[in-house]
Amino acid sequence: MAHAEQIEIERKYSVGDSASLPGFEGLEPGGGITAVVGLAPVELEAVYFDTAGGALAANRIALRRRAGGHDEGWHIKLPAAEGRRELQWPLQTGDEAGSGSEAGVPADVLDAVRVYVRDRPLTPLARIVTTRRVTELRDAAAAVVVEIADDLVRATDAREGTLRLWREWEAELGPAAPDTKKGRSALLDAVEERLLAAGATLSPSVSKLAQAMGRTGLGHPPAPSAAAPAGSTAAAVVSAGIAELVAELIELDPEVRRDAPDAVHRLRTVVRRLRGALASHRRLFEPAQVDELRDELSRFGVVLGEARDLEVRADWAAHALDELRADRGVDDPDARRRLVDDTRAEHDEAHAKLVAVLSQAPYFRLLDALEEFVAQQTASSASAGKPRAEARSAVKRAGRRAVTRAVKAHEAERVFGPDAVAAATTAGELHASRKAARRLRYAAEFSTAGAAGVLGESTERLGDVAEELQDALGWHRDASLFAEFVLLTSRRAEAAGEGSFTYGVLYQRSLDQARRALALADDARRDLRRAL
Repeated sequence: MAHAEQIEIERKYSVGDSASLPGFEGLEPGGGITAVVGLAPVELEAVYFDTAGGALAANRIALRRRAGGHDEGWHIKLPAAEGRRELQWPLQTGDEAGSGSEAGVPADVLDAVRVYVRDRPLTPLARIVTTRRVTELRDAAAAVVVEIADDLVRATDAREGTLRLWREWEAELGPAAPDTKKGRSALLDAVEERLLAAGATLSPSVSKLAQAMGRTGLGHPPAPSAAAPAGSTAAAVVSAGIAELVAELIELDPEVRRDAPDAVHRLRTVVRRLRGALASHRRLFEPAQVDELRDELSRFGVVLGEARDLEVRADWAAHALDELRADRGVDDPDARRRLVDDTRAEHDEAHAKLVAVLSQAPYFRLLDALEEFVAQQTASSASAGKPRAEARSAVKRAGRRAVTRAVKAHEAERVFGPDAVAAATTAGELHASRKAARRLRYAAEFSTAGAAGVLGESTERLGDVAEELQDALGWHRDASLFAEFVLLTSRRAEAAGEGSFTYGVLYQRSLDQARRALALADDARRDLRRAL
């Protein structure tokens, strides 16, 4: 079920029963208000949901089902750089709160917050009934610049049974609001000046849900991206960097579920970075705990890899066929069906398997364990070292590994030779070299950016050189694997009576690319030795 998305920027005010909305004539800062239009009152009824432990509130997320008004449906409100990010799904027939799965929350809606909820049940948190009178401030094109809501609110805390009544005004920016942050702030300031003069005061609560629960806010999420304080131990600095990666993993989860472009690739990269950071700094923490986390991340990475590899294969095939059509005017529908369409169908199956894994207990326990690791900052007796010394040591170890496993040009050529055993052995050595270069790159980037960034430009340059080697060997691997795929597919095509010309051209082109990639890899290998 498709959802709409918008950024909600508003300010809330407490107001007494006898107060009246002020006039807004002459309100110009960034707004260009030319008309003030009052709408008929509406009644909104919203039921909010959360886990027993308040997992959504802890991350400043609100999930509700609202009936009434122009945007009735399921809503999720998330933190944003400015205002709140709101996702909206329409109500469906039979879609009633309290029925069906997970308190009646549709699967598509739940997927957007499943990474926070995990396998903990959702139950009603509060029921809020609002009588709303809206005044729209419009521009010359009749577009809404600001919406002023006058709300009478009756809220019941579903878990304690407490009833709370209040009145509030909301000033929310509309589609025609200024397109700069400065302009939006100036406009809201001008509106606020009028509202305060009319008897309003700034609301002590950030939302109706918070006020319904007798709070001023929904909660404060952990701050995994915050750098460790000055003078922190090496373990604390590394933990802060790992916490950033955990936060990135959690943020990517909903995008992976809906198969957003490049989301699986980015999540796979985060998982690899986490494994690399834990391995590089293993001695700072409890080894058994680190090893268990790395093993679980590795198993998760395999499932990510299945979907990602098929995505790469389909994209590679589509690009290769497009190039062939442009270069030679060859358009082979049968080859496109086998190489592209069938691979994308396989990818869809692999992605469905991945989504299933993202909704199972082992994945949820991995998330729990990562968050617990970050929160505990469990360190061994070796954890009192200095951050820069620890970072330099980790990068040097990764550098030695990358150089040791690098494959020279004359050795790499065996991968194209007639000896199948030697070719397979060399392919394995090249793959190991690529993984070592990737670990060096990640170690360098981990120690120069973000919360764990304690080293400088020379380490950044080393990471860049390692990336060049990783990319060249990655290009070789992708080209080689695609050549094998084309060869196998051509045999099936021939058995079905289809032509083989397209497959022959693609096969040779892939081998040529693999050879060029190895030449670039040898250049990068020499650059890496010099850089180290």
